[in-house]
Formats: sequence, C-alpha cells, structure tokens
Amino acid sequence: MEKELSKKYYYNPSDFNTFGRRKSDDVSFRNVIKEFEYDFHETYSTEYALNLYANSRTMALLAESNDAAPFLVYGMDLTQGKSFDAVKDPLVNHEMEKYSQNICVYGIDSAFMTEFDEYGYPVLDENGDIFPLTLLVDNTMQDNEVRLAVPTMDDGDETEDVTIDVPQLEYA
Repeated sequence: MEKELSKKYYYNPSDFNTFGRRKSDDVSFRNVIKEFEYDFHETYSTEYALNLYANSRTMALLAESNDAAPFLVYGMDLTQGKSFDAVKDPLVNHEMEKYSQNICVYGIDSAFMTEFDEYGYPVLDENGDIFPLTLLVDNTMQDNEVRLAVPTMDDGDETEDVTIDVPQLEYA
C-alpha cells in the first residue's frame, strides 16, 4: 500500500502582489516554494518532495511568480482522456480545468535541479532521486497553505531476510 511522507507549509497570500512577488522584498512565490522544498529535504534527510498540493488560487500565484503567459501549457489533464493542442487552442489551461473539474497535473523543476540544457530546460539526473515537482490542484486546501509530499511504499511493517533449511531428498 502506497503512502506519502508529507508536510504542510503556510504563507500569507496578502504579502504577495499580482505578479507573484512578495511586497516587502520582491522575492517570488516560486522562491518561497523552493525554501519549502529545502526544508522538506532537511526534515526527511533522504527524501525530496515530488508533489506539491495547493488550491487553484495558490497555483495561479505560482504561475504569476514564474511570469507564465496565460496560454502557457503548465501541464496536462490526465483524468478525462482528452488531449489538447496548445497551438490550436491558446487557452488550453482553461479547457483542461473545464473538463477535468480542477483535477489537473502541472509540473515545474525541483529546487534541487541545478543543471539546464541550452534551451533552459532542467536536465534530469536519472541516477538521482531528484525529479520535477508535480503540482496537484487540491481545492479543499486553504489559500495560505501548500503541502509537499513524496510517495513511499513504507506501510510500517518491518521486513527481514529469512533463510529456511530445506532437507535434501535422496533419489534411488
């Protein structure tokens, strides 16, 4: 059974302007999320966050802090079997939310991704445990909270290797 290690983080939405920057020091909300990612890693020492849960207003604040154009495809709808073409439909994000009833999957690079290709895309380290941060809309969450999580197969049961001696049969 799969479970998650998770931790909630809180921020004050009124501290941020319409561009996703903190009013007091111009720090982007994206950089605040990166601070949360670093804290999550320090909390669990060997784990990196793979999922970020937040409501759609918080996701919009994150999009603004990344200077995302309104038509930029941030993710894909995985729930209804529909696919969208961003070139033919520049308002694809609105269509995804309409069809998926706010169950959308979005992704951004992890705070721990430090290498980028010539186009500015993060380079995946297939030997490491660092992957893009998946953003999952959860409209049951408050405007001032996000939750970072990593799936784990740990169900609390301990396992150990057991050796059983099996008697050898002799054949005549």
